[in-house]
Amino acid sequence: MADLSIVVASNGTPGSVEACLAALEGQVDGAQVIVQERPGALVPELWRDGIDAATGAIVALTISPMRPAADWVARIRERLVADDVVAGAIDPGEGLRVVDWAEYFCRYARDMRPFERCENPEIPGDNCAYRRELLVRTRELWRDGFWEPEVNRALSRDGVRLWHDPEVVVFQGRSAGFGAFFRQRLEHGRAYGRQRGARFGTGRNVAGVGLAVVVPFVLLVRTAGEVFSRGRFRRRFAVALPALLAFDAAWAAGEAMGHMDTLRRG
Repeated sequence: MADLSIVVASNGTPGSVEACLAALEGQVDGAQVIVQERPGALVPELWRDGIDAATGAIVALTISPMRPAADWVARIRERLVADDVVAGAIDPGEGLRVVDWAEYFCRYARDMRPFERCENPEIPGDNCAYRRELLVRTRELWRDGFWEPEVNRALSRDGVRLWHDPEVVVFQGRSAGFGAFFRQRLEHGRAYGRQRGARFGTGRNVAGVGLAVVVPFVLLVRTAGEVFSRGRFRRRFAVALPALLAFDAAWAAGEAMGHMDTLRRG
């Protein structure tokens, strides 16, 4: 039985699985590597299937566009000696296009270095590792897909310490393009709206639909704060702004649809 299982969810970016595995080559050292790829599946669904297949005492998650740093596996093994959950930094890789930068800022601005190691329940699923026993314990929460915010909040409520560590690093490679990420944001936003909606009454769900118009601007301001506070890639951010706003609008529209789904079911 491996001490570490690495689950790589592939979102269909051409050549990304091969590049991710090439980055892992030479550092795996007996770890179990599980690649999950299924047309039409969302990344959380692929992670769920990979976690179910994992046998390691530690389960690390990432996605195929990520290029783990040369010491990624070693850092995870080192951190999980004392920690229960750790997530790392996500920095931009080389050769990114404008749409890739927009995706990067949209998803990973808060995970960009520099930052100090700290406890943080909002850690990224695209670069994280858990003690498998914790995932088994929370299985009911992710049977429909491993949406890390739900799991992380539950673990945090139970007293588990979730660490955000800048020395556990992956680099984002090129994305599948504007259309693919736009659709993903729409789908993920809708799933998020349904999750929230299931906990809300009718009034809160109606408000969730109505407030969707301001959500893109709230997200944009939050992302800008992360970028400018770190003092990196400000010009890249300015160039990527139109595509970034479109991605935030897709999320907001999807979230509103999720709230409407809940209202219809109710």
